[in-house]
Amino acid sequence: MPAMLAAAVDALHALAMVAWIGGLPLLFWHRYPRLTRVYGVYAILFIVASQASHYGIGECFLTTAARHLWLEAPSPGEAVGEWFTVRFAKAVFHLTPSHRAIVFVSESLILVTSLGVLFSLHAERKRARRG
Repeated sequence: MPAMLAAAVDALHALAMVAWIGGLPLLFWHRYPRLTRVYGVYAILFIVASQASHYGIGECFLTTAARHLWLEAPSPGEAVGEWFTVRFAKAVFHLTPSHRAIVFVSESLILVTSLGVLFSLHAERKRARRG
């Protein structure tokens, strides 16, 4: 049972990251304003939760939860002590990125998200002024 829960937490983690990264174009393309707004709120919550978690425990809370569950499983996974993003990249791309590279990429994506939210808010205000 713990292995199934650990896999579910890892899958949730992957889906949350894919939704965050995959939705970035919505902040710059405003064909669907409601979807852009929903995504903007999601992106901000995602970043706040991630940064608070990194500040508080040094890694994503989902990584910590999955590790705990994998360690409780009868036969723990191969690199259970490793960050989720490292394990994911290794499984999908057969690459093992450094922790520093992951931090750099995530901080870059946070910058793009922040700029996108500001761009989106500016475009929405412009639209509201016009009518």
